[in-house]
Amino acid sequence: MERAARRNDAHVSTGTVVLRNTDLAGFRCDQASFDKAFAVNVNVFWVRDATAEIRVLWEALRPGGILHLVYGGAVSVHDRDKSRRVADTATRALVSAGFDVDVTNGNPMCVTGVRPKSA
Repeated sequence: MERAARRNDAHVSTGTVVLRNTDLAGFRCDQASFDKAFAVNVNVFWVRDATAEIRVLWEALRPGGILHLVYGGAVSVHDRDKSRRVADTATRALVSAGFDVDVTNGNPMCVTGVRPKSA
């Protein structure tokens, strides 16, 4: 958090950036406040039930908002197999929550969920 505050000092001081340190399931914001959200190497989406976290992101994203779940660094066959399992698990979780999902398999791998505009 301190590093993010230092890097964004000018934006924090003008109020264009607000930094908060919280677990995702406990995050609260004005409903449908964000156009995009990113999670990089955040295991919650594929190691356990992430229903609460995905609900928070659904509510935080505007209709048409985009969520990128990025998992990086596949370098071996074992890592590629793990990336496929991660992508499959995250995809199922997002689809069950109502997101439209696209997966980019590569290095890094990205599962992109879009909150439908009509939902």
